[in-house]
Amino acid sequence: MDFGVNNLAITFDIKDKYLKWLFVLPALTLLTIFAIIPYLWTFGMSFYDYSVSIFGRTPDFIGLQNYEILMTHPDIWLRFQNTAKFSVTAVTIEFLFGLMLAMLLFEHFRGRRLILTLCVLPMMIAPEITAMVFKMVMFRPDIGFVNYLMKLLGIPYEGYGKDAFFSVVSVDVWTWTPFIMLMIIGGLSSVPKSVLESSDVDGAGWWSRFRYVIFPYARPFMLLAVIFRLADSFRTWEVIREFLEVPPPVGPDPLGIDMLPSYLYALAFRAFKSSEMMATAIIMVVMSLVLVYTYLRYLKRIEKHE
Repeated sequence: MDFGVNNLAITFDIKDKYLKWLFVLPALTLLTIFAIIPYLWTFGMSFYDYSVSIFGRTPDFIGLQNYEILMTHPDIWLRFQNTAKFSVTAVTIEFLFGLMLAMLLFEHFRGRRLILTLCVLPMMIAPEITAMVFKMVMFRPDIGFVNYLMKLLGIPYEGYGKDAFFSVVSVDVWTWTPFIMLMIIGGLSSVPKSVLESSDVDGAGWWSRFRYVIFPYARPFMLLAVIFRLADSFRTWEVIREFLEVPPPVGPDPLGIDMLPSYLYALAFRAFKSSEMMATAIIMVVMSLVLVYTYLRYLKRIEKHE
């Protein structure tokens, strides 16, 4: 009798094991078809001399020549600098604003849900629409609100033309600060109520409460939000497109806002250098994977110390 029960238990364990894979299989299939295979194909084609202008002809294998061209071309390093400057500036401001809003909205008070809803609204609007509104209403050199404010303060401002970097960063901060805010609120919600109550009983100030009680619990969520935003900022193209008066150039960048995503577009659809575009895309994917790997190593280190 016991033997039969044991066999039944083993059967259920096997079924549960395969049932888990059955639930995961659709997601793995979609991930393979729409992400892994295209990435592998792009990686493979980056070693060939391929362009849409020679469609129909078998591309020639050229090895690492596309990567050598990119690494020695001064324009690509300019785009790297613009992308790094934009990512660090925008994400830093978003994190600071998101942290302040999260700390404010974590407390329960009347009207909290309404304020939370209003704070999330910018993230629900397409970045192209937000960029268009900012361009036409906020940053116009003649009637823009920012131009009017700068004149009152006596600060020279020439609109989104020469100050295009500030304009692009402003749109990104407005759009994605709610994302970091929500991520940090999720981390704050993981703090046990008993721990918070104990800190109140002990008379901890707001800084001590944040540093020694809240921050250790919310730290992984904060880091994850920053890494998500850094990786996502590498593909900021729709906002740049709105502020560029002309299509993105392949050569020098007069406005200082031409970054890697717009450079990809210029390589593929203006210079018709698809293989160089694929090599650039692979470099961007590697940069994103490095960020993800850094976060996973950080989590592993935290688990070891706990």
